[in-house]
Amino acid sequence: MLTTDLKLNSDHVNIVECHDVSLTRNTTEVLCEASCCIPRNSLTFIVGENGTGKSSLALTILGLLPGNDGLICLHSQSSREPVLGYVPQSIDFPKQFKLTVSEYLQYSAEVKNSEIEATLARVDFPLNHIASQITQLSGGQVQKLLLAAELYRKPDVLFLDEPLANVDDSSEKHIIDVILEIRNQGVTIAIITHDWNMVSNYADHVICLNKNFACTSTSACLCKNSLSKVNIKNIQKVTPDPEHMHDGFCYIENI
Repeated sequence: MLTTDLKLNSDHVNIVECHDVSLTRNTTEVLCEASCCIPRNSLTFIVGENGTGKSSLALTILGLLPGNDGLICLHSQSSREPVLGYVPQSIDFPKQFKLTVSEYLQYSAEVKNSEIEATLARVDFPLNHIASQITQLSGGQVQKLLLAAELYRKPDVLFLDEPLANVDDSSEKHIIDVILEIRNQGVTIAIITHDWNMVSNYADHVICLNKNFACTSTSACLCKNSLSKVNIKNIQKVTPDPEHMHDGFCYIENI
């Protein structure tokens, strides 16, 4: 059974630690004894091919997916549990969902009416859509709205799933600037992405998940060779014989 443990430790370098976390969904083993960490005040990227468990790992840490086994430790700097935020890659609001942009912010994040414009402007959301129903927004506008709501909640750790996937080119730099700004303000950020250019340019820390790829040894691991940084440790590899080709799980983390 998966256990989440809150530890009061203001000096601990990591805000999140996963120890031997396993997860099965619909009889499919998604994570197998995965261990990794998210350093405090870092910009951590969770990368890997489709189906390797990136989003599942994040959702398990967030408590939105019930893991089968393992331990997740949250290291708090106060007596309260750290606030965890999450912005999914996309969300489909039902057509009967009639909330406007301003109403959504008020109900989802308790944004004061006097602070709505500033909250939206922070993520470059078009202010002429404040009175629009959220079902009328584009995918990129929904992404910005969700990010605005989560930032208002002042999370200690913010998980972003492909934050640039639905935004146009003109908004990409603004979103990246916002991410870097809040990281510099002390928010720990974990980004799920396929964008290796973004990883190479901005990562403080990388967790790479690999599943069902052939590895001959740690040094030949496809994940490790994809990373731009060299200070990498092999945190887990499940294989009958590590000296031979195998299909299995390979978790690589740079430190």
